[in-house]
Amino acid sequence: MAPLGAAVYGDFRALLDDARVEIVAITTPPLAHGGMAAEAARAGKHVFVEKPLATSLRDARAAVEAARRAGVRLGIDYVLRHHPLHRLALRLVRAGILGKLLHWSLENYASLDPIPGGHWFWDRRRSGGIHVEHGVHFFDLCNQAAGDLPDGVAGGFQHGPDGRTDRAWAHVTYGSRLAATFYHAFVRTDATEQTTIRLGFERGEAILEGWIPVRLVVRLEDGDPSTGDALRELFGTVERRRGAQVAEAVAPDRQGEYRRAIQSGMRDLVAAVREERDPEVTPDDALQSLEIALRASPEDGPAADRPPARSSSSARSPA
Repeated sequence: MAPLGAAVYGDFRALLDDARVEIVAITTPPLAHGGMAAEAARAGKHVFVEKPLATSLRDARAAVEAARRAGVRLGIDYVLRHHPLHRLALRLVRAGILGKLLHWSLENYASLDPIPGGHWFWDRRRSGGIHVEHGVHFFDLCNQAAGDLPDGVAGGFQHGPDGRTDRAWAHVTYGSRLAATFYHAFVRTDATEQTTIRLGFERGEAILEGWIPVRLVVRLEDGDPSTGDALRELFGTVERRRGAQVAEAVAPDRQGEYRRAIQSGMRDLVAAVREERDPEVTPDDALQSLEIALRASPEDGPAADRPPARSSSSARSPA
């Protein structure tokens, strides 16, 4: 037994054979996710798996089908979907206060400190590469903001002087109404890392600061008083600065919010089991964001501009 009384298993299958276990959480490197999720589902266990669901669509679809056949729930840890500032940003999009969403952009200058040279992250066979291992978070967020699936995906990688693939880019379009750009550079230290998500609307913008966001700032054209009232309903306080209405929300406890977001995802899976429904992050959500990530991840050269499959979309349209 572990110090806190939890059972310890020497083999994954021994855990699956334990009838006391009802939910299995999978936090291995990504290559094992799909196969282990499918095996756990076939053993009758509900599954909470770290993103990505798998490193290939074949393995991801097999896991989803195994869960469906076994009648168990499959939850995927898209932690940002449970963060209060991302939830607030999505409410802002759906409220239409700033007009139509025209552009969604990510700039992610990430720290190398947690991932030294021998880490599995740099082995694309094990991790899936930057877009698959990390980028699926942001493809999923963009799908939710768009309320639809994209019709065009292009992407590629760039390499550092040591040969590692340390940068990735993608351009994603949702018809003629929304374009999205994604840029990742794993080149900095903890002291200088910075992630910025910018949502450009017809009448203003929203900016999220931080990979686990700590601040959301909204700027809206100063005009119709009703729009300011609607913004105030979401944020509580609105200030006027240089001809614009400005609202701000903060979540300074970064690690605390990160822990709470993971807990929220796990609680949602438990509720989904009891209520016999899909979790908030559905298997379709995971499949759709993984497909975009794979299409943006060429083996050699830029990815072809190919639309993802549009069946079974669970991305919701803005209200």
